[in-house]
Amino acid sequence: MATKLTRILEGMKSFLQEALNSPEKYLLSAKSFTRRRVLSLDKLCFFLVSQSKRSLSIELDEYFASYGKLPCTKGALSKARYRVLWCLFKDWHRHFISLVYASPKGLLRWKGIFLKGVDGTTLYLFKDSDIEKEFGGQSNKHGRTPMARVGLEVALLNGYCTQAQIQPYLTSEKVFAEAFLENSSEKDLLIYDRNFAGFEMIFKHLHQKTFFVMRCTTSFNQAVKKFVDSGEKEIETEFPILKNIGILRKQGYEVNAQTVVRVRLLRIDIGQDEPEVLISNLMCPKKYPHACFKEVYNYRWGSETKFDQIKNKLQIEIFSGHKPQAIYQDFFATIIAANRYNMILHQCDQELEQVNKTKSIPVAINQNVSIGLLKPRLMQLFIDKKPNSILKELKNLFLNHVELVRPGRMYPRTKRVQGLNGKHQTFKNYRRAC
Repeated sequence: MATKLTRILEGMKSFLQEALNSPEKYLLSAKSFTRRRVLSLDKLCFFLVSQSKRSLSIELDEYFASYGKLPCTKGALSKARYRVLWCLFKDWHRHFISLVYASPKGLLRWKGIFLKGVDGTTLYLFKDSDIEKEFGGQSNKHGRTPMARVGLEVALLNGYCTQAQIQPYLTSEKVFAEAFLENSSEKDLLIYDRNFAGFEMIFKHLHQKTFFVMRCTTSFNQAVKKFVDSGEKEIETEFPILKNIGILRKQGYEVNAQTVVRVRLLRIDIGQDEPEVLISNLMCPKKYPHACFKEVYNYRWGSETKFDQIKNKLQIEIFSGHKPQAIYQDFFATIIAANRYNMILHQCDQELEQVNKTKSIPVAINQNVSIGLLKPRLMQLFIDKKPNSILKELKNLFLNHVELVRPGRMYPRTKRVQGLNGKHQTFKNYRRAC
């Protein structure tokens, strides 16, 4: 159990040591963190990943108590964090994922392919002129709230957030999707909801030879309308390039008026007035029969639950700083924390499987409780020279808190007007003490 985990932990710590050797890439100045101080670069990064949501004075007291040292001040933390460029946390996250996938044994696949869901959401920020200038926001009759746009690529069968971006609020979700596609491979199957459907996206997947399943509306284009009206379950068809020719040429693609994309359309009845229509380049009906696509698209729900995790359980909208740099740092620090949690969670799979063999209704680990149990031990995993005992303790704690899995349970999804406040908020003049 611990071999791969400890190797990944060591790799994460090594990355920070190497970052000090590349100050021009990750630090504001080559002189940053060269003097011996209580708050070194690694201690600063471990602190931010440990998810500080309460008063910084209390969080710092508890954090440095684990080292057996007196804490630094809030001012010292603020000065130190703004000496670190936020791209360090972005690259630290990428490094973590590369360590996970360097040894793919134990990672789940579907027909030999990694399933990855791509989706976007928004984050509520807080009133500040620099924040509004950097990210923009949303307005209604009640006022204006700064917000950011977030995109995630989630490994649906393994739970890891493999790619992440945070951009200004007006950024299109397709911008994230195209950036994620560039880092995808022939071993990936990318799954999208209907917000991403478009000729450009389909063309780029085919050009890069990356598998995809993409939902579209029943009126997406003439070919889709004709397919829906026919009542057929699936067909192979071609989409013409139409107005996309100029856009693709500007991006360097060789296309002309005769360019088409050949795709497979699938009708999935879901018990509603309107069927789901899926577009895919999984063309072989023997290897990928119609019956498997409903299951595959349903896996996309894993990207929705990942947003629930980072927003509601890890409380990503409570930030530990009030500058744009802090927003970027905290965002990627939260993604790293979520991935670390997922890594430990998977170590309970075998024991959970044994437990469920004796139960008529299966159980799963309570995510909210287990995340709460992980937080005070998260930094210990980094600083302890022998983290195996902490990993074992966490595993036992996780298995002690399970809940019944109720298959088929559904709640009606009511449409509502977007509010101007998130469930968890950042206040510049207040932070809870407990």
